[in-house]
Amino acid sequence: MLWVSIFAFLVVYLGKSPRVRNWLALFFRARKLWRVSLASIAIVVAIVVSYMLIPKTQETQSDTRRIFELYAAQTVLKLDSLQKLRVDSACDLSHPSPEIAYVLPMVVGAYNSIVEKPTLPVVSRLDDTLYFKMLGYKQFKNRGIRLNKLLQRKLGSRYAIQIMSEETEHVLQITYKGNLWDNEQLMALPVMEAALNYKVDPALLMSLIRHVSNFDFDYRGQKDAKGLLALHQGDGLEQVYIGAERLGKMLQVGISQENAIASFYPDPEIGAKPEHWSKSPLTKSWVGQVMSDVDFYRQNGLK
Repeated sequence: MLWVSIFAFLVVYLGKSPRVRNWLALFFRARKLWRVSLASIAIVVAIVVSYMLIPKTQETQSDTRRIFELYAAQTVLKLDSLQKLRVDSACDLSHPSPEIAYVLPMVVGAYNSIVEKPTLPVVSRLDDTLYFKMLGYKQFKNRGIRLNKLLQRKLGSRYAIQIMSEETEHVLQITYKGNLWDNEQLMALPVMEAALNYKVDPALLMSLIRHVSNFDFDYRGQKDAKGLLALHQGDGLEQVYIGAERLGKMLQVGISQENAIASFYPDPEIGAKPEHWSKSPLTKSWVGQVMSDVDFYRQNGLK
């Protein structure tokens, strides 16, 4: 409206000038000139209208909860393949609660420590509640009480635990009652798994992810880099394993953790001297920030 008002004012104001009217008369007599002008205006209008009509592309946001649900399901199936437990064929693993699936190895460990000659437990349900079947025991009351106390001590008050018994089938039922974990909490298990695979300090990997993307799967870095570690490859949790592998290769050749962090973007070339980063104030500050949180994560169990 502003530009329309300005244009209308100029038309009225200039239209009162005899010199302008003479120029317009000459312009309209030169048919080729005004036809070219009108055509140019029409082209510009067409381009503007077309641009306005084209729908804007919207970047899809990652469903982070779904990413961790899929990872949780894979974790449970790995335990099955290692014969630490058996997943019942009727068990639905389409939407397992990560808060419960993540503590399942701890549950198995507690069961094995309480029960002498434990049978293979069976997971028959794993969504917002875990059904952990312990089969073949005629008497389970005392062991059940000890298992309940041990798990309550390990898991805390946010988990509701009870054991239901019927003949020789005893079902440990666990429900998570607390707030849903955030990305940082959910990232701990895949970070520990990746760090174990590539012999990397999990606290170092965790701190690096925090200072690169703050655990944002949709983080956008420079030069089209994206993801948890702002890499050009890997989607979702894949970048955790790619990053662990890259750190592992650098650490295996004797590079210190500080030099590995400083040289993470990009990979150091053969014969390069990664210690030169200390001459750059920005890089030195970046390395200091990452390393400062390594101790924090170690103190909170990532080691």
